[in-house]
Amino acid sequence: MSFSLTGFVQSARSAAAETRPVAAVRTLMSQTFADPQAIAKAVGSSISEDEILYEDDEVSIYWVRFAPHELVPPHNHRMHAFLGVYEGTEVNLLYRQAESGQLELAKRRVLNPGDTMSIGGDGIHAVHTEDAMPSLGFHIYLGRLSTVSRDLFDAETGRSMPFTDENYQLLLRPLV
Repeated sequence: MSFSLTGFVQSARSAAAETRPVAAVRTLMSQTFADPQAIAKAVGSSISEDEILYEDDEVSIYWVRFAPHELVPPHNHRMHAFLGVYEGTEVNLLYRQAESGQLELAKRRVLNPGDTMSIGGDGIHAVHTEDAMPSLGFHIYLGRLSTVSRDLFDAETGRSMPFTDENYQLLLRPLV
């Protein structure tokens, strides 16, 4: 199976426009990431930071890279999110917010090359890599992620704050 970045973006746009977009995008991700080596061969490992491949009111498609030894702070998306990994290992820490405001770790989900997962619109997660290699993949969001009002959370206190670049850098932690 060959992978085309242009074809993937077109397929994601079409899936997001379906009458049942969650099911359509979930199927697309599962089929696409069934051959992670084809993706890696087509796009390589040269990504140095996240890149928006396409975005409109229905869908946002990102090429993502998680650096080793960093813990991306807990955050939400306020829309369905679909994650797929083609290189490296991505660890997702899925949280729920208790009535006290504290974050409670609900699940730890490890994504290896070829794995995908989805997070509902009310989901909160933090991300890190499993080892010294970066994690590379694609994320699809059912909406315009760059303009939605989102939250970051302090993992220790549960305190939420607006998702801004400044707050993100404030909460970004080295993986201990």
